Amino acid sequence: MFGDEMLNIRISIILCILLVVPSVQAKDVSVQQAGYNNALQKMERAEEVFKSDAQAVEDTEKFIEKKKRQLAEEQKKADLSRRNYLEAKEKLEQAQTALDKAWKE
Repeated sequence: MFGDEMLNIRISIILCILLVVPSVQAKDVSVQQAGYNNALQKMERAEEVFKSDAQAVEDTEKFIEKKKRQLAEEQKKADLSRRNYLEAKEKLEQAQTALDKAWKE
């Protein structure tokens, strides 16, 4: 009888081991799957932020290029108006000199 009990205990232990091992392995896979899903969600959020930031950089670069062209046009316009101003000032000085000369004579 003692031998039968030992056999039953051994069989019970073996059955417990066989039942627990797959459960532990399944738990391991479940934890790994959860870790993967968490990492995937973080990567997707990071990708969205990256795309948004990259688009903002591209938009700002386009804006800067547009403003550079606008600045160049305004500089040309300012240079032309400066030359016109200096020319008009010189003509005014010549007219003033001629008027002063006419008054003296």
